[in-house]
Amino acid sequence: MEKGGRGLYEKRVLRTQDSQEESWMKVVALMACACVLIEAGAPQTVAADAFVPKELVGSWLAEDINSAGVIDYLQTTLELNDDGTYGGMAGCNHFTGTFTVNAFHIAFGPAAATRKLCVPAVMDQEAKFFKALQGELTYEVKDGILKFYTPDFHVPVRFARLETTVDLTLSVPAGPIERSAVRYDCAGLAVDADYVNAGAVSLVTLTMGEDVVVAANVISASGAKYMGGQYTWWTKGDNATLYDATKGENDEGVECRRVP
Repeated sequence: MEKGGRGLYEKRVLRTQDSQEESWMKVVALMACACVLIEAGAPQTVAADAFVPKELVGSWLAEDINSAGVIDYLQTTLELNDDGTYGGMAGCNHFTGTFTVNAFHIAFGPAAATRKLCVPAVMDQEAKFFKALQGELTYEVKDGILKFYTPDFHVPVRFARLETTVDLTLSVPAGPIERSAVRYDCAGLAVDADYVNAGAVSLVTLTMGEDVVVAANVISASGAKYMGGQYTWWTKGDNATLYDATKGENDEGVECRRVP
């Protein structure tokens, strides 16, 4: 091989090796990043002999975060289980993890959470909630209220016990009561709507998985419009649209069709 040709060949070999090394380094970097994400988000193994005081076990609703209150229509919940696992709804995303208790000290492990995006105010409250569960904490349960304390006696979050079911009696004007139950398919989400009409009172109870919302009828230009919590339920004929206030004012809603 001539000198010029040999030099060109060597350069090509070097470029090929450099390209292969760069590609390999990228793969290694991506693998390393993936491992970090998995280790940070995956729940830890729960010990078989995990001990959790009975007073802590149950579902709790956040009433205050860092002495700034909480968004009225948004439910931020924490569920503590007797096997040392925890979970709940942070406001926008569901989460799960493990925790340990030693005397009145409680420590939460890294949480694995969904990655849904909501409006800034909701995401801000969610971030503050997750931060409130970090660090060295002690707890106090009294009269159905759970408080966490930092070493300087600051209360990062206060909860009220959340009952899973409650009996509700509603008085309506005397007269005929119409009630109908309809199931909808909202882009893959099953929504059970229980309509109640009694004179001037018109309500709907929406069951969406574990979420139950009671919404009242409000004035609308067409169809029947109900509002409850963060949701707006607007029916027109056999179809409906579900709007979520946590997605912002420009939320186009989810189209729902009646399931036969």
